[in-house]
Amino acid sequence: MFDTTPEPQPAVASLLANVTRDDIRRDPFPHVVVRNALPQELYEALAKSMPTAEYISERIGKPITSNERYNYMSEMILGDPTMAQVWKDFVTYHASPAFYEEFLDLFQEDLLANLPTAEDQVGPLRELRVGRRNRDTFETHDILLDCTAVINSAVTGKPSAYRGPHVDKPYKLYGGLFYMRLPEDDAVGGDLVLYKYRTEAHKFYTSASEYGDNRFDIDPSYVEEVTTIPYQSNTLVMYPINRLALHGVSVRSLTEHQRRFVALVGDLQHHLFDLAL
Repeated sequence: MFDTTPEPQPAVASLLANVTRDDIRRDPFPHVVVRNALPQELYEALAKSMPTAEYISERIGKPITSNERYNYMSEMILGDPTMAQVWKDFVTYHASPAFYEEFLDLFQEDLLANLPTAEDQVGPLRELRVGRRNRDTFETHDILLDCTAVINSAVTGKPSAYRGPHVDKPYKLYGGLFYMRLPEDDAVGGDLVLYKYRTEAHKFYTSASEYGDNRFDIDPSYVEEVTTIPYQSNTLVMYPINRLALHGVSVRSLTEHQRRFVALVGDLQHHLFDLAL
């Protein structure tokens, strides 16, 4: 069980507060890597009170297995009386219209460069009605944001990668990963790998996700590694989603430690692009 002892909570700051367009890396696709993304006091408050895989497993009804993913979404965090207030404040901001504006200030130009028909499909990005996933619907909103506490469970049996090279679902406008590695985590691997296509000729394959839609993965023979971003505490990786945004997780060694991060997403109702199947 994680520590829920009441104590003064630090003010929430944005993960993008100190990020500018000069920080964008464009090889192999536009993204930012932000070290020390949050003030240390805020980071430590979140890290201390982050739920475990076991806690999330019990609440979402998903048994613990080796190196599996356990999601505790914004609405679950906000409705959980045992979750620290700092988490509720954090997810509220990072699934808000204000955070969406920060994303556009940073990435709109790159997003439209790679998806030039996006605004023809969904309307002006600055005018989208912003809601929160599992609270709002597409009947009244155009994009639904979420800020999810995520755990990859301990690795048992044999080393494994949670997920190889893939592109996020094409109805998502952006993806973000905020790493919260434990100081005692001495596991090898679990890093973020960015890829590019080897050739124009490639195919994705689909598999059903636990949410009733499809995931899009690609055989490693079609891609090559470009760079690896280490799984380090208080580190943010964020990017607009498009056909080029290939990434995956490296093999993680046998370990009792859990891999901890926050996932940031913005869901649209329909796909913005297609992938070769």
